[in-house]
Amino acid sequence: MNPSPRFLLVARQELRLLLRDRSLWLVGGLFLLLVGYALFNGMLQTHQRDQAQAALVAADGQARAGQLAQLGRIMAGTEVPTPFGNPANPANMAGGLGAQHAVMPSAPLAPVALGQTDLFPAQFKVTHQSKVNLLHNNDIENPWHLQSGHFDLAFVVVYLLPLLIFALSYNLLSGEREDGTLRLLLSQPLALPTLVAAKIAVRAAVLLGAAVLVPLAVLLIARPQALAAPGATLWWALVVGAYALFWFTAVVAVNAFGWSSATNAMVLVIGWVVLVLVAPVLLNIAVTQASPAPSRAELAARTRVVTAQAMSHNATLLATDYTHVDQPDTLVPRDGRLAMSGRAMANYRIQRQVDETLRPELDRFDAQQARQQALVVRWSAISPAAVAYEGITALAGTGHSRNAWFLAQVASYHQAWKDFFYPRIDGGLALAEADFARIPAFRWHEEGQGAVQAQAARAVLQLLLPTLVLLGLAGWRLRRYRVV
Repeated sequence: MNPSPRFLLVARQELRLLLRDRSLWLVGGLFLLLVGYALFNGMLQTHQRDQAQAALVAADGQARAGQLAQLGRIMAGTEVPTPFGNPANPANMAGGLGAQHAVMPSAPLAPVALGQTDLFPAQFKVTHQSKVNLLHNNDIENPWHLQSGHFDLAFVVVYLLPLLIFALSYNLLSGEREDGTLRLLLSQPLALPTLVAAKIAVRAAVLLGAAVLVPLAVLLIARPQALAAPGATLWWALVVGAYALFWFTAVVAVNAFGWSSATNAMVLVIGWVVLVLVAPVLLNIAVTQASPAPSRAELAARTRVVTAQAMSHNATLLATDYTHVDQPDTLVPRDGRLAMSGRAMANYRIQRQVDETLRPELDRFDAQQARQQALVVRWSAISPAAVAYEGITALAGTGHSRNAWFLAQVASYHQAWKDFFYPRIDGGLALAEADFARIPAFRWHEEGQGAVQAQAARAVLQLLLPTLVLLGLAGWRLRRYRVV
């Protein structure tokens, strides 16, 4: 009899035993409930975010169309503009009146990992305000999420899947030995590694079916966008599979030492606590010490000081009376030019001065943040949980990399916005109807799939390396395993 039939025979018998065991139904049912709720929550949060973004884009389009129509009425002499609602005034359009949103759309696999969506905004309202007010002045969605995070599929896979693997496999060999059946099994033409491999294969099929196949089926049905990203879907399955394989190998290695079932369970839970809970915290502490996080409080305080100085420099313009009260015709363009009100010019100059003064500090802030993230990526291999989470969020488009990609595009759009409006404000040039078509519009460019898949490949490799080490340890111990 060759090994393959023996493997299949043991696997079929193991499946029969598991199906009769209440623990499989309990663990499997609980896991399916967790996966189902996590998917529901992920789909709901993603759908709400998509709807909110669609509403923002629609509102921007309607506002721009209304401003263009209003400008036509002003130029036709049928409407007198107001000082802050004048679409011909480039200072108004560069500020709050003509503001447009830069939006990062949800990735096809976004529901599987909500990631840092509660910390990093997916949309920014772009005006001529300084970059510090644009990118570094956003409220966090919910303070509770800072502490607890969203309950999503990534959380179920990274934190709970290992515990369910333990529940089904902690007594893989010790249970057979304590029941006295291991000697009977090995008295047959059956090798111990074959027995272990068959037992693990059955349990892996059950749990990975719920962790991978069920979410994929739901995503493909409920979120058609996932069909357009087969590469990301495949890599997501590989990352989850590699992470589960690490923990299954850890279970085999622990069982191979010949300890009791109670000892196995204790060792596995301690390993889970160390690798999933303690190691990421220690990594965060080490990275913070090596490269301290940029202080938003210091940046905010510095911004207030610079803004106060800019307001002081432009105090005369800020106190200028509005001439439109007595002469409303001054708000109407004449020969392509427009008399800029003092307060509008003051606000423009304040924002420009703040932007130019804080640019070096913002560059240092961004560089410091990038260095810290690079350290996290470099040393996250000490925790398989951190590696898996980074890989999953990268594929879901909710991690740090895609957010940094978005911020770079927003910064470019902000600069294009200023380049369009600043010369017109400085020159007192009124906006004509033809100029509206030339106002910069934000167009999202997706992060290259090669870069995303490279992050996933690195995660898979970082998970497989310790798995191979554990597999070697397990093989060495199994050759010395004492049946009695």
